Amino acid sequence: MNKKYKVLAKDTAIFFLGKFGSRMVLFFLVPLYTNFLTKSEYGTADLVFTFSQLLVPVFSIVIYDSLIRFGLMKGVKRENVLRNAFIVLGFGSLVTIVVTPLFSIHGGLAPWKLYLSAMIILAIAMDIEMNYLKVCNKNLSFSIISIIQSAILAGSNILLLTKLSLGIQGYLLSTIVSYMCCVVLAYFAGNVHRDLKESEYDKELMKKMLLFSAPLILNSVSWWVIQSSDKFMLEAMLSAAALGLYTAASKIPSLINVVVTVFQQAWGISSIKEIESTNNSSFYSGVLKVYGTGVFACCILLNLVVKPFMSIYVGKEFTEAWRYVPLLVASAGFSAISAYYGALYSALKKSVNNMVTTLVAAIVNVIVNFVFILTCGIWGAMIGTVSSYVLISYLRMIDISRYIKMDSSVTRFVVNTIIVLTQAVLVSMDLHIYAGSIISLIIFCVVNHDVILLMLRRKNKVKG
Repeated sequence: MNKKYKVLAKDTAIFFLGKFGSRMVLFFLVPLYTNFLTKSEYGTADLVFTFSQLLVPVFSIVIYDSLIRFGLMKGVKRENVLRNAFIVLGFGSLVTIVVTPLFSIHGGLAPWKLYLSAMIILAIAMDIEMNYLKVCNKNLSFSIISIIQSAILAGSNILLLTKLSLGIQGYLLSTIVSYMCCVVLAYFAGNVHRDLKESEYDKELMKKMLLFSAPLILNSVSWWVIQSSDKFMLEAMLSAAALGLYTAASKIPSLINVVVTVFQQAWGISSIKEIESTNNSSFYSGVLKVYGTGVFACCILLNLVVKPFMSIYVGKEFTEAWRYVPLLVASAGFSAISAYYGALYSALKKSVNNMVTTLVAAIVNVIVNFVFILTCGIWGAMIGTVSSYVLISYLRMIDISRYIKMDSSVTRFVVNTIIVLTQAVLVSMDLHIYAGSIISLIIFCVVNHDVILLMLRRKNKVKG
């Protein structure tokens, strides 16, 4: 196996260790949430968390992405990159504290504004320090700390929700405690104190980092709109209970998001290193074929078992949420494809292109949500989510082809899109779930037989 593929596989395996372990902890917390929180409480708690995800990229200027891009760049002292990131952290923390009273404007957030501020500041620090571990090639430390953080989150949730019955407060406190522990562990694992002492403030480097990361603010906000605006719109246009159902349904697609996050972390590093060295387009094409086939296969298999699984996975109050899962799973698949191209944008330093494609999809998402939530309820949010993820995948595929000539079959991608979406709709409508899913899987295997055979050959070579 080519050395570059081995490095990518090794990094993916290491990140999988941490992300899968931590995600499994979160995955099995859902029954706890759905049994010890009402639909309204779960919806409100998730709203606070979702709002923090919106403000983190704004107050941090997405400096953590700039840190990994420039930290891996040849001829740049990584300690100076770290110092610049910490300067932005200090500025972002100050801004967060100043604007905290403004969080009360949203009535649902008002009682939890201090928790929200703490989550924002700690999340920025955590993202900076965890990305610095990647820059220092301490990927195993990154994964171990991720697992520890999730274990702390689970333990504190069990204590605060089941023993102390703190409800929303317990949910938010658990998140804050886990963030805090992660920040402390990553600080020592990355020798942050030592490296900051050895660093110098580099004004020109700061300008380059900010020019790279500034467009990513709108990109991150646009991603937030695609991923989370429907939650705010559901609460405002329907109810917190509807939001609670939607939140429960979104936990199954998080399994696809594990694949996305794990691969994106490894692929982000590999694509940057490839751009900095040979910039071989055949490497990008090979990775895309295997990755895309694997992701879509996961979507089909997950949707095959989603109905019986959800009947035992969530509390009785949330059982109807299963119908909303299949389209969210399909959306997660297209999110995975767009993430692949997103990493290439970062490697190419095409932050503006990254931003524009996400912004277009976000605008479409809001418009579709607004139109269809009023007429179709929660189904309207499903339509908005699917349409935006499919759109951004195609936009990025077309745009990236202007910079990297990859052997990507548009016909194959279109056919796979039809297969995955058709199966998702059939499952959601409860129409011949198993027969339809098996037929979809067979057609998918026929269409992608060459890639599947390639994957099997490589697996056999590794064993040999």
